[in-house]
Amino acid sequence: MNVQVSTNFRKHARKTILSIVVFAVCYVALLLLSIGITVGFTLLGGLIFIAKPIFLTAVLCLGLFASGLTILYFLLKFIFASTKVDTGHLTQIAEHDEPQLFALIHTVVKEVHTNFPKKVFLAHDVNASVFYDSSFWSMFLPIRKNLQIGVGLINAVTQQELKAILAHEFGHFSQRSMKVGSYVYHVNQIIYNMLYKNESLNSMFEKWGNISGYSGIFIGISVFIIRQIQNILKHLYEYVNINYLALSREMEFHADEIAAHVAGSQALADSLLRLSFANHALTVVLNFYDIKFSENIKSNNIYPEHSCVMQMFAERNRYQIRNGLPQIEMATLKKYDKSKLNLENQWSSHPSDEDRVKALQTLNIVKQETNNEPAIALLSNEAAVANQISDKLFSAIQYEQIPSPLALTEFTEDFEKRIDRYAFDQKFNDFYDYTHPVRSGASPLSQKQIQPSFKELFAENRVEALYELNSLKNDRYVVEAISKGEIKVKTFDYDGKKYKVSDAIVLLQNITADISSMEQKIADYHQEIHYYFQQLADVQGKRSEFDEKYEDFVAFNSDYEAGEIQYNEMVKNTAFLYQALPFSDIEFKISDLKRSEEKFKKHLVVLLELPDSKNNLEQGLFDSLVSYTSNEQLYFYVDRYNEENLKILLNAISMYKNLLEDNHFAKKKCLLDFMLVLEENRGKDMTV
Repeated sequence: MNVQVSTNFRKHARKTILSIVVFAVCYVALLLLSIGITVGFTLLGGLIFIAKPIFLTAVLCLGLFASGLTILYFLLKFIFASTKVDTGHLTQIAEHDEPQLFALIHTVVKEVHTNFPKKVFLAHDVNASVFYDSSFWSMFLPIRKNLQIGVGLINAVTQQELKAILAHEFGHFSQRSMKVGSYVYHVNQIIYNMLYKNESLNSMFEKWGNISGYSGIFIGISVFIIRQIQNILKHLYEYVNINYLALSREMEFHADEIAAHVAGSQALADSLLRLSFANHALTVVLNFYDIKFSENIKSNNIYPEHSCVMQMFAERNRYQIRNGLPQIEMATLKKYDKSKLNLENQWSSHPSDEDRVKALQTLNIVKQETNNEPAIALLSNEAAVANQISDKLFSAIQYEQIPSPLALTEFTEDFEKRIDRYAFDQKFNDFYDYTHPVRSGASPLSQKQIQPSFKELFAENRVEALYELNSLKNDRYVVEAISKGEIKVKTFDYDGKKYKVSDAIVLLQNITADISSMEQKIADYHQEIHYYFQQLADVQGKRSEFDEKYEDFVAFNSDYEAGEIQYNEMVKNTAFLYQALPFSDIEFKISDLKRSEEKFKKHLVVLLELPDSKNNLEQGLFDSLVSYTSNEQLYFYVDRYNEENLKILLNAISMYKNLLEDNHFAKKKCLLDFMLVLEENRGKDMTV
């Protein structure tokens, strides 16, 4: 197989190689300069000592020589530096462990015309990658790569899709045309290491500083010169990196084309569209067990639960199921993204999934023989290795007691209850996932106006208006950043029209006007909805109950916004706890924290007095929060923190956020559930 590189690939490859040549020339010039500085410092120190051979001039001579050598070492250290990938969190497997998976890898390696990986590892996540330990000599010596496959990925794709994903990963290193990209990757890593991995240099300065008080003078000289060199190198690195990232995006398209020739365009496109969904589902499972930590509960195996959550989410979102897996359409992703802004991200190493899928659809390579069985079936002994991966995940958690495993049936039941508790009825068509049932109009609509039906009130076009409003606000944020120069571009597209940076201010005004118009439209929707249910409540003799629930939510919604501000203020005022500061600075920041804490405690007291807080919190936790609000805490004394009191404070801040959101959601759900009761009663009345 010989997949030809595109014109864009060649163009970006030439630009990247040119940028590396420019960097190399500048680097050699800096290296020669540093050699000159070292020789000059040495000669100067020697001349001073010869002129007056005393202890101080000897120290000066040695210090200048050491400063010169340090600068030279900084520019040469990258040759000896290496990057080793930590594999402690991975599980290595051999062919005799997983023969079917290795058979697939052998097939892909043969079709892509590359070398078999040195080692194969399994991880817990929804990902696949090829990695290796790199050094300066990696550019000249052949290196065998390691393959990492996430069991979460295997659990979320078919065997054909896994074949496509593996072909993509090996495609980066398979063909002669891709060697330039591999070479550039090595060079980019070397430059990065030279600029940002200076642990050995810092350690040397520390040891040098401990020798004598005079060392500080020469360390200062070395640091000053090295920083000037770094400033030059950072600008050059930015220049190299922008070109490299542009090439990297083209490499992704090229590797996709190789994968399409091996497994077909559709297999890779389907997996690309599903992976973010699968990753979200796995994150949700792990978050579920974070909540279960206090109950000393763990999972037997997170992957059947991962599949269960994917199926639940697919059912609730009405996704089609094919080959036992949810099918995510491009239209589904675009449903939430109504952005009119087209802005190429020059700092992205990958093109967007949308662009990759479109390119695959254009290729339209069809494979007659496909294996659409679940990829998880490739793992031996009913995927026994998945149990090992799960055990490794939970072994890192320090439980107070030996944790009890949760059976899949128990997980399903508990998880569904949790979803139902923290989700609104699907009859609202997700409308209230993005807005609140608060009318902004001063007066109800006229009864003479034709009122929409329940179905029309929550129609798809109204939900899409919320997505459009959110996208408009995001577009405004980005265009504002462009106008301020925070995002560096020459031109950009908006709503199919090309704009210059100088046009951003006028465009910003237009987007703001569109936002105002859309907000008014949504406000009208809320007005219609409120009037509709108000009328139902009148007819059913439940107007006072409806008004009470509505006003209760509106009042708390206002408090909720103030509560979020209070939470953010506390997070900001405790950020210094994670920094190393002088004692005087700590005392000053503690004073600021104390002033903010007085108001915070008052907010927390109000939340704790709500019935839902008392009912949902464990008694011990509730009592500890009450104790916190009632007592004064000392966080710092003379030269040390009171770790116990800080733990109480940080826990109170975290619980405050949870209580705020839980009570807000509960009051909103209470109102919406009552609105549904009114609608259901209307249906019963009509039947009668």
